[in-house]
Amino acid sequence: MNKHDEELELHLKPRTTETVSIKIPTETLRSLEKVAASQDISLEALLKLYTGQSLRQDLVKLFL
Repeated sequence: MNKHDEELELHLKPRTTETVSIKIPTETLRSLEKVAASQDISLEALLKLYTGQSLRQDLVKLFL
Protein backbone atom coordinates (compact mmCIF):
# COMPACT_ATOMS: atom_id res chain seq x y z
CA MET A 1 0.00 0.00 0.00
CA ASN A 2 1.43 3.40 -0.89
CA LYS A 3 1.04 6.62 1.09
CA HIS A 4 -1.74 7.89 -1.16
CA ASP A 5 -3.89 4.80 -0.46
CA GLU A 6 -3.44 5.18 3.27
CA GLU A 7 -4.82 8.72 3.16
CA LEU A 8 -8.12 7.71 1.56
CA GLU A 9 -10.94 7.26 4.02
CA LEU A 10 -14.58 6.48 3.35
CA HIS A 11 -17.07 8.52 5.38
CA LEU A 12 -20.65 7.27 5.20
CA LYS A 13 -23.50 9.34 6.56
CA PRO A 14 -26.30 7.27 8.06
CA ARG A 15 -29.60 7.91 6.31
CA THR A 16 -33.04 7.53 7.79
CA THR A 17 -35.02 4.61 6.43
CA GLU A 18 -38.61 3.43 6.27
CA THR A 19 -39.95 -0.08 5.94
CA VAL A 20 -42.30 -0.73 3.04
CA SER A 21 -44.40 -3.74 2.18
CA ILE A 22 -45.21 -4.64 -1.42
CA LYS A 23 -46.87 -7.57 -3.09
CA ILE A 24 -44.70 -9.30 -5.68
CA PRO A 25 -45.77 -12.34 -7.68
CA THR A 26 -44.33 -15.49 -6.11
CA GLU A 27 -42.55 -16.46 -9.33
CA THR A 28 -40.88 -13.05 -9.50
CA LEU A 29 -39.80 -13.27 -5.87
CA ARG A 30 -38.24 -16.69 -6.47
CA SER A 31 -36.36 -15.31 -9.47
CA LEU A 32 -35.10 -12.37 -7.42
CA GLU A 33 -33.93 -14.76 -4.70
CA LYS A 34 -32.01 -16.81 -7.28
CA VAL A 35 -30.33 -13.71 -8.71
CA ALA A 36 -29.43 -12.49 -5.21
CA ALA A 37 -27.94 -15.88 -4.33
CA SER A 38 -25.95 -15.99 -7.57
CA GLN A 39 -24.43 -12.60 -6.70
CA ASP A 40 -23.88 -13.64 -3.08
CA ILE A 41 -25.97 -10.76 -1.72
CA SER A 42 -29.19 -10.62 0.28
CA LEU A 43 -32.56 -10.19 -1.37
CA GLU A 44 -32.87 -6.83 0.39
CA ALA A 45 -29.53 -5.67 -1.02
CA LEU A 46 -30.55 -6.74 -4.53
CA LEU A 47 -33.85 -4.88 -4.28
CA LYS A 48 -32.05 -1.75 -3.04
CA LEU A 49 -29.56 -2.07 -5.90
CA TYR A 50 -32.30 -2.40 -8.52
CA THR A 51 -34.31 0.45 -6.99
CA GLY A 52 -31.28 2.75 -6.81
CA GLN A 53 -30.20 2.02 -10.39
CA SER A 54 -33.67 2.59 -11.81
CA LEU A 55 -34.23 5.69 -9.73
CA ARG A 56 -30.97 7.27 -10.93
CA GLN A 57 -31.86 6.53 -14.56
CA ASP A 58 -35.31 8.07 -14.17
CA LEU A 59 -33.98 11.12 -12.35
CA VAL A 60 -31.47 11.75 -15.14
CA LYS A 61 -34.32 11.64 -17.69
CA LEU A 62 -36.40 13.98 -15.53
CA PHE A 63 -33.73 16.64 -15.29
CA LEU A 64 -32.34 16.56 -18.83
